[in-house]
Amino acid sequence: MFVFVITLVIIWLTMWAFFKFMYPKPPKEFMPKKGDIITPRECDFCGYPLAEYRGVIEAIPQVQLAEVDQAQVAQLTAEVAAIREQILAYETAVTDKAYQKTLTRQQKRQASAQYEQLQKQLFDKNQQLKKMTSWFFCNYDHQADFHASRTP
Repeated sequence: MFVFVITLVIIWLTMWAFFKFMYPKPPKEFMPKKGDIITPRECDFCGYPLAEYRGVIEAIPQVQLAEVDQAQVAQLTAEVAAIREQILAYETAVTDKAYQKTLTRQQKRQASAQYEQLQKQLFDKNQQLKKMTSWFFCNYDHQADFHASRTP
């Protein structure tokens, strides 16, 4: 029985060393940093899904946006500004200790849920705005190929 356990431990250590050697951790510069958007987007050139921090984002010139798109961009920008004002008002209320003492736990929980919902809405609106006003490329080679094939 003892030999069997020793054999299993040796096999386990050998397999652990093998997998550690075969599948090392990627370098830290390849990992997302704080603030990076890791939501997958499709490359406008090849359609490959990729996280934003690994791709290239380039602003679309204003003249290339259609009038309908420009109106929608203006509307989204106004919505983003309104949501930011609501978030700022909430953050101001949170820092006011006298106001916080008047709230019940349920009111605090509801306010916190509303704040999280506002943060999510802000993120979604910013993503929509970014998709409308920028090209997204997997890498610089794709970007160069995309612009090389376009005629002014």
